Amino acid sequence: MGVSKLGQWRVLGVAVASLCVVAGASAAGAASAPSGAPIRIGLLAPLTGSGGAYGKEEETAAKAAAAHINAHGGVLGRPLEIVVADDETTPTAGVSAARKLIDVDGVVAITGVWSSAVALAVRPVALEKSVALLPVGSADELTEGDNKGLVWRFQTNGKNWGQAFANVAYKDGARTASILVLQTPFTLSTVKPFADRFAQQGGKVLDTLYFNPNQPSYRAEVEKIVSKKPDAVFLPSYIPEFSAIVREIYRSGYESKLYTFSHAADSGGKFVQNVGKAAAEGVNHVQATPVGNNASYQLYLKQTQQPEGTIVAFGANVFDEINVLALAIEKAKSAKAADFSKEIANVVNTKGPDVHDPVQGLQLIRAGKPFRYSGATADFRFAPNGDQVDLDYGHYRVLNGVSKLVGTTK
Repeated sequence: MGVSKLGQWRVLGVAVASLCVVAGASAAGAASAPSGAPIRIGLLAPLTGSGGAYGKEEETAAKAAAAHINAHGGVLGRPLEIVVADDETTPTAGVSAARKLIDVDGVVAITGVWSSAVALAVRPVALEKSVALLPVGSADELTEGDNKGLVWRFQTNGKNWGQAFANVAYKDGARTASILVLQTPFTLSTVKPFADRFAQQGGKVLDTLYFNPNQPSYRAEVEKIVSKKPDAVFLPSYIPEFSAIVREIYRSGYESKLYTFSHAADSGGKFVQNVGKAAAEGVNHVQATPVGNNASYQLYLKQTQQPEGTIVAFGANVFDEINVLALAIEKAKSAKAADFSKEIANVVNTKGPDVHDPVQGLQLIRAGKPFRYSGATADFRFAPNGDQVDLDYGHYRVLNGVSKLVGTTK
């Protein structure tokens, strides 16, 4: 049956009204979406090589932070674009990738840089090109010398981390300790600070042994450590080597308490998956806090779609890097590193209410109101040399396959 002319006009009117609604919604969306040329931020991540276990979490974190900020208008009316490069966890590949990020992709900052050895190799390139460098490597040398205000470390340094381990082990009842350390610039930087602080408190270091990445066996090192029966063993390492050593220690029936980094003994449950609940039981790990109930960390978990309670150090570090960069660029009203690097310390060191969501911080900057960004991995401040200071460290213990916070220290 045909439709009357009046019916036809009614149908047309509904269609036009619907189009207007859609057009209005699109216009509203376009008004809130960033429209300028993108601000490119490099992420130099260990997607392969010995740091391959951590590269993907850095990439996920960087892209999640940028997506959250872009969904609320971007920075200076421009979207953030994350340009990812694999440093292969080697200095040579890292320098090559960094040069491409700077010279070809035109990034204004390089974030990530998990390996201290890679970061130390890339630093001269970043300084030469006047590009900001925000590494998560912990080797003390990264922030030494004249960095032209361009290097800002988003992780504790080796010295402070080593001292925190000594505090935790001594408080845990250890009076003798041995050190079994992976030979990398970062892990080595924690050894002397641990030994010195442990001795200051009345403890005694029995032995210090060194090992290389990817050894076929760690039996000789473990047997030498076991023979002296220390109360504690400090194991500065990463998850592949630490997992292999713990399996060897478990098979030998070794009873000393083990202490390592959270990225080695947790990493979102990967360590327990590697060694099993029985071997992992009682292993201790330490990292800068707060995590867990901290609102910034909860935002990180939400944006990266990870379950509540997950402990992922490096991803959260990179999440903070992108957020602080966004706030500093907005505050400087410039995407030039020489300009916004001067504001990096200001968005976390100034007095004002704590802000856990960078979108709120961007709104306060535009309104001319004070605030300070409280980080996902730690409620840090910056020292003039670019190091994070005033950190608390959480002492975690693996119990029944799950990491539990059992104490804190400075």
